Amino acid sequence: MQFIRKFDFGRLLAVILLFTAWGCLRSEQPKISLRPKAIGEDVKIQVNVLPGQPLIERRRRQQIVNFDLLVTNTDTIPYKLVCIRLKLFDRDGRLELERELNENGKPPALNSIGQRLLKPGGVIDVYQPFYSFSPEVQVHKMHFELLFMKEGHSTPPVAISADAMATADALPEVYSPAPYCLPLHGLSLVHDGHDFNSHHRRFNLVERFKSNSTLAVSANLYAYDFMRTTKQGALFVRDPHQKENWLTYGEPIFAPASGVVVQAVNDIVENTFDHRGEAQTPPGAESKDPKGFGNYVSILHRDGRVSWLLHMQPGSVTVKSGARVVTGQFLGKVGFSGDSLFPHLHYNVTNGTAYPSQGVPSYFRNFKWLLGSRALKMPVGQVDTGDLIESEQKWCK
Repeated sequence: MQFIRKFDFGRLLAVILLFTAWGCLRSEQPKISLRPKAIGEDVKIQVNVLPGQPLIERRRRQQIVNFDLLVTNTDTIPYKLVCIRLKLFDRDGRLELERELNENGKPPALNSIGQRLLKPGGVIDVYQPFYSFSPEVQVHKMHFELLFMKEGHSTPPVAISADAMATADALPEVYSPAPYCLPLHGLSLVHDGHDFNSHHRRFNLVERFKSNSTLAVSANLYAYDFMRTTKQGALFVRDPHQKENWLTYGEPIFAPASGVVVQAVNDIVENTFDHRGEAQTPPGAESKDPKGFGNYVSILHRDGRVSWLLHMQPGSVTVKSGARVVTGQFLGKVGFSGDSLFPHLHYNVTNGTAYPSQGVPSYFRNFKWLLGSRALKMPVGQVDTGDLIESEQKWCK
């Protein structure tokens, strides 16, 4: 009996010492709670979804959702974003899937979102990384959890705890507008569209958001740069330092849909190439063309959307403000004016006539999608970066 009492006391003492040591080790780590309510009382990090109403774009066997998360730090200490977690719920409130970007990987995929250090009083634009879903998924409610560590605190590859967490919800809607016609005919390349890595998609909204959060819109969120090409993928012949040698230069541009011309500019001098092949803006052009549109036409369509066709040849624009145009009408020629690195047609669609207005998706009708020796007829479809497409004026009559 005496032996049992001594053994129990020794075991109890060992357990007490073990828990005391574990508690000391724990006290060296940041104390946090992953419950938004608890963290919201201590940490002032706010998340805004822009645009406020995200749209679901259909691309063949994908549902694509493009929007930004503007994250503001109203605290007095800096934080580093170490994890973005998405929980996707259906209309019944049931979890459909969960995705996460974290510090795992060398370099981690989390780097793809851009700036991650959130300074005191600072704002960062997080390009929402979970943008593509299969058609079987019901994209109803997207719940985001953003985990942060104080600057200088170490982070494991997969953070199950953090110094702070902010949350945001987005409720995307399916967007199925009437399809337009492609504005550039013949065999064309979508040189840069609006996929996750395109320069159109990665327009930083921080300055606009800080100036006026209600006007923080991205006109080019669904934009395209169209270029004429060959079946071998050539974009120019001979010396590319001459604008005339680019296959797109001088190509006719057609109205993608009927409507009324909002603006038409026809007198911006074109760029030139220097000996390194870099585009040079002529003197005085920037003051006359501060937005970098060059010569352009904007058209208000019957459904309320607005087409913008930029970088046209000076003197080639055939329409004026207030004129009515019909689908397929000749508008002018592709040039090398404005903020253009080489001759191409920039095209985007917005929900308003002012600039900037929020960019919205656009679909096209009666074109071919070229895949090597195959040409798939597309009665209606979306196009994006890297697509080889073909259209003819007669197909859109």
